[in-house]
Amino acid sequence: MADSVLQEIVWTPEEWFVHLMKKFDADLTREPRAASENTPKTRRERLELLMDYYIGDPPLPYVNDTYKSTFKEVQRKARSNYATMCVDVMTDRSVLQGVTTESDNDIDGDDLARQIQAASGFAAVQRDVQTYLFTLGEAYVTVVPPAEGTGEEAVPMMIAEDPRRCVGQVDPANPTRLMAAVKYYDDELRDCQVALLFVDSQQYTFVREEGQYSTSFNEDEWSLAGSMTVPGLELLGGVPIVRFQNKLGLGEFEPHVDLLDRIMDGIFQRIVIQWYQSFKQRAVIGDLDGGEDFTDADDSNNLIRSLGDDSQIADLFQADPGALWLVPEGVTFWESNQADLTPLTTAIRDDVKEFAASTRTPLHIITPDAANGSAEGASLMREGLVDKINDRQARQAPGWTLAFQIAFILAGQEANGVGIRLLWAKTERNSLQMKADAMAKTKGILSRKRQLVEIFEMDPETAALNESELIQESMLIDGTGTAAPQQAPAEQDPGQKAPAKKASEPAPADDLPAAA
Repeated sequence: MADSVLQEIVWTPEEWFVHLMKKFDADLTREPRAASENTPKTRRERLELLMDYYIGDPPLPYVNDTYKSTFKEVQRKARSNYATMCVDVMTDRSVLQGVTTESDNDIDGDDLARQIQAASGFAAVQRDVQTYLFTLGEAYVTVVPPAEGTGEEAVPMMIAEDPRRCVGQVDPANPTRLMAAVKYYDDELRDCQVALLFVDSQQYTFVREEGQYSTSFNEDEWSLAGSMTVPGLELLGGVPIVRFQNKLGLGEFEPHVDLLDRIMDGIFQRIVIQWYQSFKQRAVIGDLDGGEDFTDADDSNNLIRSLGDDSQIADLFQADPGALWLVPEGVTFWESNQADLTPLTTAIRDDVKEFAASTRTPLHIITPDAANGSAEGASLMREGLVDKINDRQARQAPGWTLAFQIAFILAGQEANGVGIRLLWAKTERNSLQMKADAMAKTKGILSRKRQLVEIFEMDPETAALNESELIQESMLIDGTGTAAPQQAPAEQDPGQKAPAKKASEPAPADDLPAAA
């Protein structure tokens, strides 16, 4: 039997565009075992739901349809935002400082890569990419070549793309690369949407009809407006967009959405009970009017109606310091006990602890009072967070390596793309005393520059600057023979007496007695 050979896919730009645009609303491949009215069915619905949880606008807690209008405001106030804490605690500690290459493998990183980072605002771009990645389960980075006519000093830029507006077709033979990708944005000045398709080292621009902004895709509303070549990327897939995928393609809190809903349901129940049932209720036990039937509107010979205006029952028991209550004999008052909310708050706190443990989020991030816990418990929480961040960084490594390779090619320095090594900042947070102790113990083992980067947590550029400053100080000491210039004596106040000279201090030459 002859070996079957897969034929290469040859599509027109229009066919690629339609295929990718339909992926935004593609059905999810997995059907959940238990579904609710908020369970997403398409890719767009899933991404929107996860982003709603992150920005603090999740679905309202469940309540019967009969009472939705009554408890609408209470439902809104019952929503919490622990999803943001779960994501931000990772992005704050996972920082990519730079890269080294085979042509520039100094610890301060590749100079061209540093220029690209500076032009891109990389500190913010990298955090935005990780926010999308940890929230939505995927993220994209577009490498933009320098604009024509900007000069040789211009370098490419990296842009973080929202997965809700960017999608790519993964190459099954090499999952780190894309066969094609499309991104779209709103052009407010032209009142239309613009989509950019990247495939086979070409960029195609599609424009939507004016005023059309719906999320539904209609092929007839789009038209091809132009194209341009993106040279040099043939060996890297021909697409200047890089896709990042989180573990199992899930957001960090996505497997725990039901737990977040349970926390909000508990908060909602606590608020309802606190509003309507937590205060003491009072009642009067007895017959205030001796069993009279005052259903007749003309009957005024009773205690209640005699005090009212226009035959309306008056409030007899006003809580006023000057009020006097006059009641018949045998009438007693009853007061209920105040509702105990402790079991409800304890249950909510336990659910929050379960969420922190499930996501390996340090508990003191979510509940500040947990900072007073044991040192061993806090250390174990940090270890879990560090291990999780190290795992996520390892999954990002192929994507960032490819992004810098594309950037080097677009900058005309393809040789810099060989031997790329990522420089991640330390995930742990150590005290100054621990850093100084580690500095002393690694003397003679690690170079001084590596000590500054890996122990004192300086970024590579600052470490290089500090190294040059130390060299300048050393040269100054060698040239002057002193570590620091002598401080000039303070000027003597005319009205202040000069200090007495010590007996052992030699007198100035003018004060010595003349020779006989």
